[in-house]
Order: sequence, then structure tokens, then C-alpha cells
Amino acid sequence: MPALNHSLEKQIVAADGRYLTPEELRSLENYVNSYAQRLETYQKISQHSDAMVLNALKKFARVHPEIIQQSAKRCQYDMSEVLRYIALSILRDDEFLFLEKVMFWLDTVLRAHHKQAACSKAYQYLQEAIDETLTPASCSLIRPYISIVLNSLQPYS
Repeated sequence: MPALNHSLEKQIVAADGRYLTPEELRSLENYVNSYAQRLETYQKISQHSDAMVLNALKKFARVHPEIIQQSAKRCQYDMSEVLRYIALSILRDDEFLFLEKVMFWLDTVLRAHHKQAACSKAYQYLQEAIDETLTPASCSLIRPYISIVLNSLQPYS
């Protein structure tokens, strides 16, 4: 896995044989300057992932006990994997990684089981658990990824 995110890697490859432009340098500077917050968020997700997922699933069980009864372990696994890739994507500052590695898989699985509406509620509860557990700065890094998941769960028109 490359050390840099997708967009920085593309910029560096495109700059082969020349200096980076001021805009390209700004992207690199922003990447470096935001590293401490991204690392902290990555670590906090790693530390609290299990508790946040269980918190979300407890709330979800009140609304959809039949799904939890049938699929609790699978739901827990899926949500934990999503959080793991959110953490990695935040650390790398790489939304492309999340879209490429997670969203195709998640979308396929959930649509195959016809559980988009119910799962949407579960991920809303996950966002609530994140908001209750982590700092506002970390939550603001995570929220766009949960939004991507929630948007993918919307029915096609």
C-alpha cells in the first residue's frame, strides 16, 4: 500500500522531472500539517471502535430486534470493518481508498440483502456513538465518511 494518499501520489507522478507547483506544494503542506489530528483520530477510532459499534447496535436492536437476532455478528463485523477503513482513510487523508476498498463491497452486500433502510438507521446510530465518544475535531473528520455510507444506502430513484 502506498505511503501517500491517492491525489498526492498522482501529483508527484505528474510532476516527474519538474518542481511542484505552488498549488501542489500547498496540498503536500496541508497533508503534513493535518497529520497530528489525523493520527489522533486514527488512534481514537482504533481504541474505541468496538464500544462505538456495540453502542450503535444496542440502539439499533431496539428498533430492529429481528435483524439483530438474525445477523448481530455480521452487522458488528461489517460496521467494524467500515470503521477500520474510515480510520485508515483518515490517517492517509485518502477518501479514494475508502471508496475503492469499502463502498463497492458494502453497497453490494447490503443491496443483496435488501437491508438498506434498516442499515441506514444503524449507521446513523454509529454516527451518534462516534459523536458521544470522540472529540469534535475527530468527529468532523469521520462525518464525511459516514455520510458517504448513508448516501449509498439511499434508494435509487
